[in-house]
Amino acid sequence: MKNLLAIPKFERSGSFIFLCVLFLLSGTAGLIFQVIWMYRLGLVFGNAAYATAATLSAFFLGLALGGRFFGKASARFKRPLRLYGFMELGIAVTALLLVPGLHFYEKYYSDIVSFLGVSRSVLLVIKFVFGISLLFFPSFLMGGTFPVLAQYIGKNRIDLSRRGTILYAVNTLGAALGAFAAAFYLLARYGVSATYSFAMALALSVGVLALVLDRFYKTPRPAALEAFDWSEKHEKSTYASSELGYGQFITVAFFSGALALAAETLWTKMLAQVLQNSVYSFAAILVVFLLSLGLGGILSHVLVRLRAPSTKFLILLLASAAILIGISPTVFSTVTNGLEYLAVNASWLTYIWSVFKLSLIVIMPPTIILGAVFPFLLKAAPTIHMPSGIIAGKLVLYNSLGGFVGPVVAGFVLFDLVGLWNSIKIIAILYGILALLIVFPASGKKKIIQLLLLVALIFGIFVLKNPPLVQLKTGEKVLDYWQSSDGVVSIIQLAGNLEMRLDNFYVLGDSKSFLIEQMQAHVPLMIHSAPKNVAFLGLGTGITAGAAFNHDVENVVAVELVSNVVTAAKRYFSPWTNGLFKDKRAHIVADDARNFLLGANKKFDVIIGDLFTPWHAGTGSLYTLEHFEQVKKRLSPGGIFAQWLPLYQLTPENFNTIAATFASVYPQVTLWRADFSTDRASIVLVGQEAGSQLNDNTLRKNIVHVVGKQIDPENNHMAGLFYLGNLEAIRNRLSGVELNTDDRRSIEFKAPILSQQANSGSASYITGKELDDLLTLLNTNLPAGKDPYLSNLAEEEIRFVKVGALYHRYLRYVSTGEEDKAKKIREQIQFLAPDFLQTETKAIDE
Repeated sequence: MKNLLAIPKFERSGSFIFLCVLFLLSGTAGLIFQVIWMYRLGLVFGNAAYATAATLSAFFLGLALGGRFFGKASARFKRPLRLYGFMELGIAVTALLLVPGLHFYEKYYSDIVSFLGVSRSVLLVIKFVFGISLLFFPSFLMGGTFPVLAQYIGKNRIDLSRRGTILYAVNTLGAALGAFAAAFYLLARYGVSATYSFAMALALSVGVLALVLDRFYKTPRPAALEAFDWSEKHEKSTYASSELGYGQFITVAFFSGALALAAETLWTKMLAQVLQNSVYSFAAILVVFLLSLGLGGILSHVLVRLRAPSTKFLILLLASAAILIGISPTVFSTVTNGLEYLAVNASWLTYIWSVFKLSLIVIMPPTIILGAVFPFLLKAAPTIHMPSGIIAGKLVLYNSLGGFVGPVVAGFVLFDLVGLWNSIKIIAILYGILALLIVFPASGKKKIIQLLLLVALIFGIFVLKNPPLVQLKTGEKVLDYWQSSDGVVSIIQLAGNLEMRLDNFYVLGDSKSFLIEQMQAHVPLMIHSAPKNVAFLGLGTGITAGAAFNHDVENVVAVELVSNVVTAAKRYFSPWTNGLFKDKRAHIVADDARNFLLGANKKFDVIIGDLFTPWHAGTGSLYTLEHFEQVKKRLSPGGIFAQWLPLYQLTPENFNTIAATFASVYPQVTLWRADFSTDRASIVLVGQEAGSQLNDNTLRKNIVHVVGKQIDPENNHMAGLFYLGNLEAIRNRLSGVELNTDDRRSIEFKAPILSQQANSGSASYITGKELDDLLTLLNTNLPAGKDPYLSNLAEEEIRFVKVGALYHRYLRYVSTGEEDKAKKIREQIQFLAPDFLQTETKAIDE
């Protein structure tokens, strides 16, 4: 055993170690490229899962074709290492195509949509073709790097399998390093452009150093024009024979790529049921997955050096993969205590470690096995007369084609048809079937025993009980749920309430809050003089969009990313949506908000942004400078953009960043409230043209749509109750604040950290005293009587701004049990407005 595992001379040489370091850095650069491609293309294609799948598919298609082309070409080069160096240089250069390509897309996308219509399938094909055009050349070159290096290091089967497994392992470990560096440091600190430049510089450096290595180190005798010496004599004397047929080789190569990435897709959906689902959570899962694949490469190398029969080891690997994947949902449910939210009150570092620990426990064991299958096929390849580069090229071709197909089938077919848990079972069973296909050609008693064991294994996975999909508290009941690539949407019945959730813990709305949800439409619509065309970015329950029909609107568009949310809202929340799903003026669009605005050719009088969870991956792009600018382009003259903010999910730093970014686009910004909650307050930033002023006649005309009855002209409309102040009051506080842009995504990277710190008590959300301090600052720095935005209102109306501020403070004192303070505030309210909400305040006192 000691001699078998001894490291040969060339593998201990400086040139091979140097090559391994280069290929590790190549993997690092490649993964950084992929992360940024996914992010940048996701912004313009839409963050919808279908657009993401189109991007991934384009990437893997390039890898597959590149592996095949360069696998064949490498056999004609006497100096494959030099070819590899030029390929790395080519990756860096062709990666630059992304920049002009995206500019072209953003410029002409609306014209394309106008010409072809809004057919989702047609647009998806266009996005797929465009994604291929941008990613093809760098991914094509990436796909060829391993076959070219295989030609360089593999002059025979032994060299190819030993050295090839090492190269695969270090390249994959480099990819894990790239994923970690990009998500946890580079993008957060330096932004997208600088990180992309770093990846290009890294690829250029690898290319130059590879050329230097080729120049100064003696190249091993190439197998360029020679086939392997794969004679039976050579095999029996130096290596255990391989019984894997060519068809089996192709099948395992294809399905190992398809099933591994399908499993990763499903595991990510699985862990999303208990995680914060920020960019860091998904990055941690990816890092663990890549790290495990790299360790699988090391395992494969050890197995290769043991020289046992290839088919036996391969059957063992595939059967082990089936078992570990099959039980992963049970392990996950056990570790999370039935899908409890992970480390809800932990510090940031403790939370991130909890995500890594959960991923290590659930994902790492099966993924190490999955990672061993691909490189082990270098040893298990059939005895055909081909150079090493061609063999490796075929392996990359079929494995990448599997990567092209697997995530799409798992995420958009299996998930929709059979759900999360059964999809994972199917992946596990398919691994068992792969093992059966290898066993089947064998003969004798051993074959029968192996077949029976594998059949029993498959049956055991099939009958394994699925864990719960939604965690329920006492008194809660699941009425319905839908599973798709966008996540798990569920309808939960509570005492006197219906609640819509996404991925177990994200509440999208509920029937009990229907008045507040209606106000999120009423507030911006009552400000506009004649809101005819209205767009809602986000549907949720549909209650907010439905409230628009209380006004004299002509066209209402509601854009919703998660298609099953539309289904759930229509089925369960129609009684509260004011006829939204039946009214001919309504148009429900299943799309990403940014992508919709990019392709829209019409203008809107009012555009209303929903309450987007700031730390959720992807939603940070709906608080960026570029998004706010795109919204502004879609506003009619005198139009209004209203962006609602969940203050109970924002820290002061988050709020300052969003407010400063918003104010950099809209010259006139005011703040309004939807309710008087002290612990779950929602406010809205209203952006208008410079010099805009609140019109008393407009308010008096529109308030009837809010209260549902005609207002006596002699009475006050009291709209000032919902007015919080002018952003000019805190302009100094926002000066110097870094803006949230597509390049520097401060919200997406800082919000998860700050929110977790708030959960653990080391930071604060804008609730209670923090909220009161913000409102006091607005009223103190620019009192309502001096606010130019309110200058057209009568004095008796302006006083209700102060009444609203006092009433909010009164409710806070009541909630904290500070009765003396509450009584003093109550007296001030009665002095300013004796009849103000007398019945309601009396009920609260009692």
